[in-house]
Formats: sequence, structure tokens, C-alpha cells
Amino acid sequence: MVAVSNVYNHLSTQLVPKKRNTTHKSSELKAVYNNMAKYNKNSPLYLVNLSDAKQSQIIHIKEAAMTLKDTISTFSDFDSSLYSKKAVSVDDDSTLRAALQSNSTDGLPDNLMIEVSELAREQVNTGTFMESDALDIVPKKHSFTVSTANDAANFSITVTGDDTNLDVQNRVANYINNRGLDVHASLIREGGNSALMLSSVETGISDAEDGLSFHVTSNSTGQNLVELLGMNNVSVYPANSTFSINGEEHHASTNHISINKALELDFYDTSEKPVTVSLIPDATDALEQLDAFVEAYNSLVDLSASGNDSKIGTRNLLNDVSGIVKNHKSELEAAGLVLDENNRLVKNDELLTSSIQSGDFRELFSDMSTFKQDVTKATDRLTLDPMAYINKLIVTYPNRQDKFSTPYNQSLYSGLMYNNYA
Repeated sequence: MVAVSNVYNHLSTQLVPKKRNTTHKSSELKAVYNNMAKYNKNSPLYLVNLSDAKQSQIIHIKEAAMTLKDTISTFSDFDSSLYSKKAVSVDDDSTLRAALQSNSTDGLPDNLMIEVSELAREQVNTGTFMESDALDIVPKKHSFTVSTANDAANFSITVTGDDTNLDVQNRVANYINNRGLDVHASLIREGGNSALMLSSVETGISDAEDGLSFHVTSNSTGQNLVELLGMNNVSVYPANSTFSINGEEHHASTNHISINKALELDFYDTSEKPVTVSLIPDATDALEQLDAFVEAYNSLVDLSASGNDSKIGTRNLLNDVSGIVKNHKSELEAAGLVLDENNRLVKNDELLTSSIQSGDFRELFSDMSTFKQDVTKATDRLTLDPMAYINKLIVTYPNRQDKFSTPYNQSLYSGLMYNNYA
């Protein structure tokens, strides 16, 4: 027993046990006690020579087995966020894109059929093309007003004989942009000619009588800058988006809409046929959780290959662990978990995502699944007695006539029951 106590010292000085959030019902703890009592009643007393390598191996076997058991339990909880969390899929992202803005998808159907017949547009005024290096504007002080639904701004620009048409156009564009109106000004260049272009920041038809988003009016007498630059030439009239959701037509002032404050859609083009927007299981959390499962399984495989002084025990560990996966190889590969030539599991994220979304993955970990049952049996055996997988000498067999049970007598190395650990 003195040699066995070294495991405790090794654990406290060399390893940091994982913090676990799992809790147990009294019935579960009673089942653990009964299993240990039954196991120890028939277990011989062993003489164990524990090296540092063996101690690490024993503890890591139990740790990996517990992780496998935890992840199996997580995947078996079909009410968890692993299965309830949703993602959104669009079968034509050139027409529209979708994003979920809330974890609550209550009230949203699993499938939406959306047709976009017209996109929302901003107002665009394309000015008159003028020779950039010439001056067709009377040198004087010009004033004008740009009015929007929310604001109005007066501008005053002095044109001198040294200016060119391009100088004046640039000056007007800068003045408008610096004022912070809902109007953006820019220049169009074509060869030696240029024109001023004004566009509304927002899309959609305004509440104005003519539906325009902005107006430009001259405050000057005689020749005025608004007419000369063509600032009131509307080339694109504002429009609302027109679309239907499951056959019901809707209109919006923008190409960005929200449904139940949970699903957001952005329109990019009109559609020739209905676009399907589907709510599907979000595989992100499950894929991350699977990393722990794969890592724990592969660590058991690696542990079975380590340690030159315990070949018999490690060979049995490999048989116990890899045998489960080999027996369910076709099921695992269909779900996206592939067994490589070294008996290690490899994730195929594409297949895993597909199986999670189709529901096949859930079946693999359901209570009726023989795979889950086999893994549970194996992890129970590993956690109960990880030291079964190292070489040791039998000192004495138990007295089967003695009905007195000492359940924790052997637990120093059969249960490895550490405080805050197992």
C-alpha cells in the first residue's frame, strides 16, 4: 500500500487535475459505491511497483475515460444547445444573404421562400458633363440650397476667372460632403469632361409629394450654378424594395430587413425564382465538443502504445478501446469520424456538419445506440480500474467465504478516488 500511495504524491506534484462541472445524483453515487464494492470483493490484492511513467499513465487513462464519458453524456442530451442552437442557410447568396441576430428562433418557420422583385434604390442626380479645363460659369458669387427630409443647408460659392469647371465642381462636392447632409457628392470623369453626381445616403421613397429624397434650389439671380452644373437632373429615382415571403408581398425602404428581430436579410439582386432560407442545426458547438471526444479517445490509443515495461497491459488497453470503434466503423465514418491506419480518430468536418444537420449524428449518441452503450461500458470499466492495464503481481486472492466487504480497501488503485477529481 505504501507504493500505491505514491500515486497521490505524483498527482499533487506533477499533474493538475481538470476542473469538472459534473454533478451526481445520490442514486448515481450509490451505483458507483455498489460497483466498487462488487469489484473489490472479488479482486485480488496486488503488489504494484509504480514508476513515474506508470503513475502518469494510470492517471491519464482515467482522465481520458472520464472525458469520453462526459462528452457521451453531453451528446446524449438532446435538449442541450448542441442541438437546439440554429444556423441559417441560403441556397442563393448572390440574391440575398441572411444572418441570425438572436438565439431565440421561436415563431420563425424552418423554411422561408423569398422572392425579390425590386431592390430599394437611392436617388441619383447626374450633372451636366462639362469640359474640365474650361470655364463655362459666370465668375460671381453663387448660392444654392440642398434640402432633405431631415435638414436643409445653404451654400455660397465664389467663382473667379482663374477657376475651371473642374475646380468649381470639386469645390461644390467638398462643400456638400463636409456639411454632413444625407447627400453624397462625387465627380465623374470621362476623358477631358467631368460632371457632378449627387446621391442620397438612404434608399427608398421619401414622404415628399414627389417621393424624392433631396432637392437642390438656386438662390442666385440670372445665370445660376444649379442649372449650369445640372444638379437637379434626376437620373435614378428612389424606390422601395418589393419582395414576398412565402407568397405574401412586402415593401421596405431599404434592402435590409429584419424578421421578428431574429432573422436579418440583405437583398443584393432580384430573383428569377424563389430563394430558400432555411433554419438548420448549428454544428459549431458540436464540432468543438467533438474535439474533446476525439482527443480523449486518441490519447487512450497513444497511452496503449507507451511504456516498454508493460506491453501486456497496454496491448489490452488498445484492444478494449479500439475494438469499440472498429465494431462501429461504418456508423462513425458515415457521421464523419474516420479511423486512420494508427487506430486514431480523425474528424471530417464536412461530413460531421452534414450528419449533425440531418439528425444522423443524434442517432449515433441516442440511448438506443449500441455505440453509446459500448462506449459507456468501456469508460465505466476504465474509470473503475485503470490499473488493470499495467503489469502487477498478485499477492493473495480474496476469501470468497467471507461476506464482509471492504469497498475502499482496493480503491487506492482501482478507483483512484482523488478529492475534487473523480
